[in-house]
Amino acid sequence: MKYRIIICLSVLLAVLVLSAGCTDAGPASSSSSGGANTGGVGAGGISTEVSAMDSILPSTYLQLDDFKMNFIEFEIINPTDSAMTVVVESEIPGFTEKSVNTVDVPARGNITIGQAPSLRTSAIPAEMTTATLHYKIALTDGTRIDEQTYPIKIYAKDTMIWAVSDGQDWNDMTPFIAAWVTPHAAEIDPLVRKAAGYSADNTITGYQCGDTCSDAEWQKYSDDQVKAIFTALKNDYQITYINSPIAYGKESENPQRVRLPKDALAQKSANCIDGTVLYASALESIGMTPHIIILPTHAFVCYETKPDSPDVLSCLETTMTGSSTFEEAVSSANQEYRDEIANGNFASGKSQDLSIAMLRKEGILPMQ
Repeated sequence: MKYRIIICLSVLLAVLVLSAGCTDAGPASSSSSGGANTGGVGAGGISTEVSAMDSILPSTYLQLDDFKMNFIEFEIINPTDSAMTVVVESEIPGFTEKSVNTVDVPARGNITIGQAPSLRTSAIPAEMTTATLHYKIALTDGTRIDEQTYPIKIYAKDTMIWAVSDGQDWNDMTPFIAAWVTPHAAEIDPLVRKAAGYSADNTITGYQCGDTCSDAEWQKYSDDQVKAIFTALKNDYQITYINSPIAYGKESENPQRVRLPKDALAQKSANCIDGTVLYASALESIGMTPHIIILPTHAFVCYETKPDSPDVLSCLETTMTGSSTFEEAVSSANQEYRDEIANGNFASGKSQDLSIAMLRKEGILPMQ
């Protein structure tokens, strides 16, 4: 079945930004003079209006730059007859780098500056925490125009939001699960090395069957690569399926905790979505193209059996890693996939076939 993105991802991210809350009153929207309110006119006659989100969801915050979106925006107004140069900076101390822009504000004009301070992935918390946004606007000689701090929330690193409401409709955020597919996480390379020991020639090579391979030969070659990863997870990591009820899609009102692959490996356990992003991470790391299949109450992984062939898939039921053979897990998932096609769930959007390669092109990058 051909992959398609049902809703524009930039629109989805915009909806999520709005749902997170944008502060445009109180301490984040101000007119000030050196930090003291004096009728809305700051140093040199400059006035400011500042708006910012009041929370950070790491999986989507990391995508802001690629989607040309901002965490905080400054409107700087110059009512004087002379152009002025100002320095604008913002940061969340301990969690982000500092964003700095030096801008010329024209005489009798205004300018808008947007920033999204770079989030330090090493500082993303394991549990929701509070932090402080700090921003400062000053003239180039250091004279302060406006400076404020105010509290924000930072969600846990593994919080996934499947759907958000814009006040009228629920908007599906499922494609952002691609942020959990982390092929460059330090823990993935050891997994692939262990998997190589279970392959026929002690190598994991991804799509290297060759131009002369038939479709059947490509199928076997790719299945052998995935089987080696399956066997390593089963024998060396002893991954156990943990039944964690979850709600996907537009009926979901609550955030869902999804284990990052490194955490699933460390804990030797995974539910269906944990296992799916784990396998997808390993497959992407070796150059294969995984697909995440999201059903209303379940998830599993598929993979293109030859390069650039989204219609030629084989699938794997990841929850069977610890309890069944590779062949049984593939047979089960392939039947699930065929059933979704037959019952029209992919066509209706009730279920989704998400190509990681396509989502990368859309701008959804790994969280780590």
